[in-house]
Amino acid sequence: MSKLRLVFVAALLLTAAAGCTTVTPTPDPLDTRPADFSIVYKWQEGSLPPPYHYEYTVTIDPNGQGQIVMVPDYAFNNPPTWKETFSVMPAALDILYQLLIDKGLFTQRWQAQDQPPVGGSYDSLHITAHGQQITIPSFVIPAQADAAEDISSAIQVVVPQNIWRQLDAQRQMYMTEHTK
Repeated sequence: MSKLRLVFVAALLLTAAAGCTTVTPTPDPLDTRPADFSIVYKWQEGSLPPPYHYEYTVTIDPNGQGQIVMVPDYAFNNPPTWKETFSVMPAALDILYQLLIDKGLFTQRWQAQDQPPVGGSYDSLHITAHGQQITIPSFVIPAQADAAEDISSAIQVVVPQNIWRQLDAQRQMYMTEHTK
């Protein structure tokens, strides 16, 4: 996502989170965020030696209740699991939903690459909307890569920055404590 677009999306989400709303024309019913709209976004660091690997999952339910769960290492090291909750204002969910429409989430057939790269970080997204389940797999084909990246970035922006900072600080402490 271009930095300008990311800043624009962040500003809109922050404005919506502050309770500010704008007057908009009556939307097309398909452009309106449905009552069943929910998100599960998973991200995992690539192959790194312990304790540098980490992963997280962001979920947002139809009411805007969000949760991020971070695991700071590989499962075989029995790491802790950190959970933080947050709320997404309805206006911010509407903005995110419109971005998903603009990026073709509901009109494209999302395709994974036949030969994905080995060892890098990866993510996946599962959206429920209008009774449908839509998945953006890891390593989509090049023609869909920019749209998938824009969508991933927008979802990451929905998680409040203070939560990201807190999780990053916990992860830094974990790495310091587990570096041999």
